[in-house]
Amino acid sequence: MIFFLNATMQPQKSGIEHAQLKRADLFRAHGERFKIVLREWDPLLHENIKATSLKSFEVINMFDYFQEATEVSNQTITVDKLDFGVANTHRVEELKKNRYLIYDINQQLIARVNYRTGQKQVISTELFDGFGNLYCVNMYDSRGFVSLSQWYTPDNKIGSETWQSPEGRTVLEAFNKINSDGSVEKVCWRLISRVGEIHIFDTLEQVTLHFLNLLNDEYWSKNEPNIFILDRAHLAQTVLPYLDKPSYNVLFLHNSHASDASHPEKGILNNNYEYSLFNINVYDAVVSATERQTNDIRSRFKPTTKLFTIPVGVIPMKQLRQRRVPMAERTFGKVVALARKAPEKQLDQLVKAVAYARQQVPQITLDLYGYKDPTNNFLAERLIESAIRENNLENIVTLHDYTDQVALVEQDAQVFGVTSSMEGFNLSLMEALGQGDIGVTYDVNYGPNSIIADGKNGYIVPLNDYKSMGEVLIHIFKNPRLMQQISDTSYEMSYRYSSDTVWAQWCLLLMDAKKMWPVKQANYFHMAINDLEGADEESEL
Repeated sequence: MIFFLNATMQPQKSGIEHAQLKRADLFRAHGERFKIVLREWDPLLHENIKATSLKSFEVINMFDYFQEATEVSNQTITVDKLDFGVANTHRVEELKKNRYLIYDINQQLIARVNYRTGQKQVISTELFDGFGNLYCVNMYDSRGFVSLSQWYTPDNKIGSETWQSPEGRTVLEAFNKINSDGSVEKVCWRLISRVGEIHIFDTLEQVTLHFLNLLNDEYWSKNEPNIFILDRAHLAQTVLPYLDKPSYNVLFLHNSHASDASHPEKGILNNNYEYSLFNINVYDAVVSATERQTNDIRSRFKPTTKLFTIPVGVIPMKQLRQRRVPMAERTFGKVVALARKAPEKQLDQLVKAVAYARQQVPQITLDLYGYKDPTNNFLAERLIESAIRENNLENIVTLHDYTDQVALVEQDAQVFGVTSSMEGFNLSLMEALGQGDIGVTYDVNYGPNSIIADGKNGYIVPLNDYKSMGEVLIHIFKNPRLMQQISDTSYEMSYRYSSDTVWAQWCLLLMDAKKMWPVKQANYFHMAINDLEGADEESEL
């Protein structure tokens, strides 16, 4: 079995989730079994999965696994179905807050019931004792059962948490310590297995290791290896290489490995990858999305582990063969960007580039799609808004939320802009070129300066030089014939990311895993025999 390791599958997905979904579609189309393995508890997970191409059996969540809730029939839980253990209660609805207040016969508040609009499905219940103190919050899975209960201390801190099966049996507990500064720290986890065994863990990482060992055992085969692809390093980098039984373990780099992407050969590492890269040889393979990053990894770390280059994006053959939208049918002057409104995306510089270009081509407009990054009190969003105001572009630049109508947006645009300070690949840019857009990007590692061939399917300008980007925009929009020529080339060059091409690159890794499997098994069983013989000798002594 092949496992893709991630945190969760949220509605507003980052590049990693999009990459996993495209990989899932590719593997499914070629009959290769896989599971997306998610580590974080998420009561809306199964609802979010319905909005993707994934099937429920293709996803394993760690908490679901322990809760015996991987496959659960949906039911709608409303306030009428709740029992608070108190006779003669009555309720008052607060419509604006989407909740009910539950009172006893003496007008004592005993519960608050929070619900979702529509069928008024219960989200959570907040329970109060006879003195009006909150003592427990029950959180419901979207499928209709109490999944997590948080138990409060007298000073209104979460003292412990319990996760239940759909039948209400406690299967996992976490105990918190209140530090002197008032912060809460988890200091112990207790797991009660399906057969009644009790396991005690100090950290979530130890729980994760136990979970991955169980998966490795459950899907164990002498004929082919389990392959674990670590898409978010922080989730399992300290435990994945140390499973009890062998597996083929892969670190996938979704971003620049260096904090200064312009100087990847030295300097501080990206903290998401620092531990893994300092221990790079514990992996069987490391995958980068571009050949440039693969070469930089090889040069800086000189690993003995195998290095592969596999794009994170895939353009289906059906899309590559669809009708191409001529530039004349698109909105003239439309520039778009699809990216988180985050500091490293530097979208305020794209606003400035558009302002600069409009001095000569006043028809240019800009549409920015993506959710707001809260870093530094939404600094990136504030910088964008400031650039809009300073350049009087209130009616020219439109800020949109995250969209899943990517193809429609890109088919109406003429230019796709990238002003990032660092990238791992940039799926949106690849997709835009596959829709015939002209790419205009800063010269930034990794992805944009590999996806774009300067002067062919777009243009590369110096990093942080928004005026040069503005000059390129002027050049493009003043030359309609050139614009169509570059769009045609964008379509043609996108065959580099066809499903057939990317699958061939994945096959190299899968073949290596199968080639290594007999050796890994032999080493494992040899070590196991030696350990057993050593134990026998000690017992004789």
